[in-house]
Amino acid sequence: MKRQTETSEAASSKRWLVLGSVLTSRVIYTLNWFNIAPLLGATGLIALGLSIDLPSQGLLTSSFLLGAGIFQIPAGIVSARWGPKNTSQLGMLILSLSGIGEGISPNFPVLLVSRFLLGLGAALFFAPAIGILTPLFRAEEEGLVLGLYNSCFNIGGAIGLFGWVLVTDFLGWRGGLVLGGLIGVVSVLIGQVVIPRDKVIPRTQRRSIRPVFRNRNIWLIAFGVLGFWGAIFSSSTFLEAYTKDVYGISPYISGLMASTIMFASIFGGPSGGYLSDRLRKRKIFILIPGLLASLGIILFGVSQPIELWFLIPLVGFLDAIVFSTMYASASQYPDVGHEYAPLGISIINSVQILGSFPIPIIFTFLVNTYGQNYTPGWFFMGGLALALMLLTLGIREPFKANSNASS
Repeated sequence: MKRQTETSEAASSKRWLVLGSVLTSRVIYTLNWFNIAPLLGATGLIALGLSIDLPSQGLLTSSFLLGAGIFQIPAGIVSARWGPKNTSQLGMLILSLSGIGEGISPNFPVLLVSRFLLGLGAALFFAPAIGILTPLFRAEEEGLVLGLYNSCFNIGGAIGLFGWVLVTDFLGWRGGLVLGGLIGVVSVLIGQVVIPRDKVIPRTQRRSIRPVFRNRNIWLIAFGVLGFWGAIFSSSTFLEAYTKDVYGISPYISGLMASTIMFASIFGGPSGGYLSDRLRKRKIFILIPGLLASLGIILFGVSQPIELWFLIPLVGFLDAIVFSTMYASASQYPDVGHEYAPLGISIINSVQILGSFPIPIIFTFLVNTYGQNYTPGWFFMGGLALALMLLTLGIREPFKANSNASS
C-alpha cells in the first residue's frame, strides 16, 4: 500500500511538472504571435523600417493564419501517428526559428514567408500539446486544465502586446523579434528533458479516424466560433494601432490598453473551464459568452477611450471562457476521446483559422477605404461573429454524450 501511494504521488508530481513545461511553452508560443502587434499601424516601426502600408500589414497578419490553418489537420494526424510530444516540440522549434527569421528579414517578402512559417509551427504545437495534457487528467478536470492552457495564451499575448513595447524600445524591432525566437528555442530544450516520451499506439490497435471527421458537433463548434475566432485575433492585433491612429494615444498607453484583452483572459479561462466542469455544461459556456463578447467587439467602433478601458478586458474575459470550454469539449465526445483529441481540436482550429484568413484583410481594407475610420471594420467583425455563433445552438452537450455512451 505504501509503495502504491508513493508511486501515485510521484505520478501526480510528474504530471504537474509536465503541465508546467507545456504551459510555459504556450506562453512563449503566444508571445511570438503577438510581439509583432506593437510594430503595426500607420506609424508603426515595421511600416517605417520596411515601408509597409496598412493593407500589406493585413496581408502579413493573414499569412500567419494561412500557415496555421493549412497545417492544423495534418498536425492532428501526425500527432496520432508520431506522438504529441514529438509533434508539438517540432512545431515549437519551427515557430521559434521563424521568429528569429522575422527579426532578420531584409524586406517584406522575406518577412511574409517568415510569418507564414511561424503559423506552420504554431499549428504543429497547439493541438498536439493539448494531447500531452488530456491523458494526465480526469474528464472532470479537463475544463480547468485547458482553462489554464488558454490563460497562458493570454499571458503570452499580454507580454507580446505590452511588454514588447519596452523590449523593442531597448533592442529595436529586429532585436525584439529575434529575442522572442531565442526564448522559444530554450523552451524546446526544457521540454525535451521534462516531457516523457510518447507512447505511440501500434497500428493494429488504432481506431479509425473517420468517426472524428464525421462528428457533427465538432463541425458545428468549428463553424459556430469561426467568426468570433477571427474577430478576437484581429482585435488583439489591431487594437493597439486603433487607439494610436484614431485617438492619438501614446504607444505605452495604447499597448497597455490593448493588452487588457489578454490580462482579463488569464482569469476568464480557468473560471469558465472550472464552472463548465462543475456544472457539466459545455454548450452554454460557449454560446452565451460568445454572443456577449461579439456585441462587445461591435461596441469597440463607437466607444471612447475611457469606455474601452472597461470594454476591452470584458471581451477578453468572455472570449477565454468560450475557447477553454470549446477545447475541453472535443475529447469528451466518445468517437473522439483522448486518442484523437488533437485531431478533433485540429479540425476545429483548421476551420476557424482558414475561415478567418480574409477577416484581417477585409478589416484593414475597410479602415483604409473609410479614411482611417475603424468603425466599419469593428461592425463587420462583431456582426460576423454574432451571426455565426448562433450555429452553436445545434451542438450536443458532450457530457451527455459521454453518459449516453456509458449507459
